[in-house]
Amino acid sequence: MNELKTLILQHFNNADSLPWFPVLGQRLAEEKWMTLERQTGLNKDNYSTASCLISKKIADLYPQAHVLQNQIPVFPVPLELALNDRKKNIDTYRLDELQSLPVLECIDDAFEWLKIENSIIDTIKALVRNIHLLKLVDDEYDVSYSLPNIPFSIFLSIPSQRIDNDSLRVAEAILHETMHLQLTLIEDIVPLVKQSSQKYFSPWKNEFRDPRGIIHALYVFRTIREFIKKLLMTDLIQSNQKFLLKRKEEIENQLISLNDFGQSNALTEQGSLLASALVKLY
Repeated sequence: MNELKTLILQHFNNADSLPWFPVLGQRLAEEKWMTLERQTGLNKDNYSTASCLISKKIADLYPQAHVLQNQIPVFPVPLELALNDRKKNIDTYRLDELQSLPVLECIDDAFEWLKIENSIIDTIKALVRNIHLLKLVDDEYDVSYSLPNIPFSIFLSIPSQRIDNDSLRVAEAILHETMHLQLTLIEDIVPLVKQSSQKYFSPWKNEFRDPRGIIHALYVFRTIREFIKKLLMTDLIQSNQKFLLKRKEEIENQLISLNDFGQSNALTEQGSLLASALVKLY
């Protein structure tokens, strides 16, 4: 554990260059799998999102499909979560829809963007065990989430039809939720925030949030910014380049607005180290 903590802090010192922390995801996953099996009996072979929700081993629904060269299974949203999602007008794709609509094609294209950096793909492979697809009424709108009590699962909305820049948006969502999973695992080993009632304005949510919400957002969006920078160094069609330049500018403005967050007394010493590195753009 001390060795892993040392590795985490080494990455914190360089969080402004490779914030997805190459290799760390694999080490964090190994540690979490050992803890999960000891506490719940869940391991890589019997893990499922539903099992995490009801705290006992059960067989999940059979996967509807696989992505990333058959390495990550795609499941419908578990009933316990689907009921809550439907109250928000979010549904889940049925198997017949996945077979008739270009949803899986869009995800495959998203992973092609993420392959710009091998260590990004390696991190996703290490941390994402289940993907759950969300269906929205409006394909121009994106929803994604992950939950701290479900360590290796992410939930993503995918447009039901191909539209401009759809795979770039899905690639961002995959990376976004994977980084939330990674930072949650890091917090199991290195506390980042103190007990605090302080609130800070989030330019992403347009509301005040607790320090944990802010440092997660900083981490996620700094990672996305670096991913976009790498994509912009490749040969892109004009519509992709225009979309990415706009996203990069938006994210940079949001990061700059939190330039002083690293000095917050709501952060631990390690949290301050990470936050200060994440807001260094130049």
